[in-house]
Amino acid sequence: MATRIESQFGFTTATTSYVQVGSDVASGHAWNLLLNVTNIVSTVVKLQAFVVDTSWTTGLPTGGAKVAAIAFDLPIAVGDVVQISGIVLAATQGLVVYSDTASGLDVIACGVDVTL
Repeated sequence: MATRIESQFGFTTATTSYVQVGSDVASGHAWNLLLNVTNIVSTVVKLQAFVVDTSWTTGLPTGGAKVAAIAFDLPIAVGDVVQISGIVLAATQGLVVYSDTASGLDVIACGVDVTL
């Protein structure tokens, strides 16, 4: 029987480059996530967010490292908070985010950890 525990998956503050939020999902688990993204600067900031596999190390996820794009250059207005739901990370997958403006976004991912 699967178990479900609500928890924080990970966060990053003042995002300045491609960074992984949390760690790769453990074997035998899946995460159903809510992504909360806040613009913390006085200009419009563009968000990129991706589901990646374990081969991703740095930079823009491409090729086999990119499982799917969640958001690509999504503009977030000054002071706005954007929530993206329905993201499911399978075992060994991770979440990568990017801000086009230095220190422009705070990102928190929380949700349900499902043990299969």
